[in-house]
Amino acid sequence: MDQVIRICQFIEITPAGKGKGTQRYQNYFIEEEKTRGGKNYIFVPFQIEGGVSSLNGDNEQIQLLFPATELVVRLVEEGDGNRKSTLTVHTHYITEQGVIADTNGFSNYFVGIGASFSEDTMELRFRSALDGVTPNLPGQTLTAQNAGILPLDSQLSFR
Repeated sequence: MDQVIRICQFIEITPAGKGKGTQRYQNYFIEEEKTRGGKNYIFVPFQIEGGVSSLNGDNEQIQLLFPATELVVRLVEEGDGNRKSTLTVHTHYITEQGVIADTNGFSNYFVGIGASFSEDTMELRFRSALDGVTPNLPGQTLTAQNAGILPLDSQLSFR
């Protein structure tokens, strides 16, 4: 017996340049507009390649692939070639009936580092917005209570 996993990604892209503002898309409900968190997301076929999240705190790179359409070309032009654009990816599981199974899902945040294109594909490249120092930091916020008087250099003593 086959187990089918249904996943929808809702993305928000905010170009760094002067444009229309935040664009919202989803890639599961064909020819439908879905509402998430009070905001509408239109269907656009896209695919995300790369590590969307990591336990290692790496500043991983992902590629957001779109078919080369006028909509995406305009998005890249408004965002100065996707440099310093912001991307938020919300991932949700979908039930067999086509209903979003989890209301919160998983959210990841990225910053644009460039774009490229071919005859039929537009590739927008992003890196994670936050880079961890180690896999488990920040586990706590550094304060005078847990680290003492904070030093001016990188020498910290956790006792």
